[in-house]
Amino acid sequence: MKPEKVMLAQAGDETKLDEMIASKNWHFEVKYDGERGMLMVSDGTAVLCNRKGKDINSQFPEIEAMGSKLPSGVYDGEIYVQINASYKDKPTTSGRTSVKPTEARILAKVKPATFMCFDVLEYEGENVEGKPYEKRKEILARVDNLRIPGFQGVFPEENPKEAWQQIVLSGNEGMVAKRVGSRYEHLRSFNWLKLKTWKEEDFEVVGITSEKRDISALILNNGMKVNCSLDSEAYSRLLTDLVKTDTVLHANDGSLGFRLKKTYKAKVKYLHKSNDGLRFPILRDLEI
Repeated sequence: MKPEKVMLAQAGDETKLDEMIASKNWHFEVKYDGERGMLMVSDGTAVLCNRKGKDINSQFPEIEAMGSKLPSGVYDGEIYVQINASYKDKPTTSGRTSVKPTEARILAKVKPATFMCFDVLEYEGENVEGKPYEKRKEILARVDNLRIPGFQGVFPEENPKEAWQQIVLSGNEGMVAKRVGSRYEHLRSFNWLKLKTWKEEDFEVVGITSEKRDISALILNNGMKVNCSLDSEAYSRLLTDLVKTDTVLHANDGSLGFRLKKTYKAKVKYLHKSNDGLRFPILRDLEI
């Protein structure tokens, strides 16, 4: 069985978390920031595909090797590389999907990935997609109890409010709310909702880049960038108002822009901030 599409979550409203918990209509799982993967196991052989169905076994040989230990089935999850303090890295799979197989085999030993499994579509020859969420979790628990290295089940949080607070404090991405009794669907469904730990902050806009139009992105005072996603009226006002200098600015991502003669105040929404920049920055407001 090779699913055509994975189930995807719609954007949820994190401000309604308390209301959703009180309704008792939802289960809440920690959202891991990695590479979505579908693991298909048959007769001791495992095939790992990304969300688009591309075979990525060669990039994650440590997960391919689980085939001899896992029961036959189709498992949906996130391929996640834990933080390795020796390498000062982040918990992500960034870079693994673009390396050569020889390098992937080295990384599998130095920084092994974990398959964070959150759903089961098929188990020992039976299609279980139509079973309620809770029944699929019972099947996942059987597999998780085998304690196979590199395979870890993801289960509902007993105290989602406390879990959310810990996620916010740690700077992690958020949670996924999954509707009680829902079946697995091969589409983007409102039965799964992404609740993300968005943050908002004011920045000074000191420059612009012009990759695709006169103002493609705004360069902030810390060298980070945010796309200039203004409506046409606000964009025209900014274009008329700003005056750029001949001073070249280097943004943190290596792109080039120009410093402005005057600064603007921007309100930016983002998931988290690091030396690499803002993750998923969104321009919320700009004072022109």
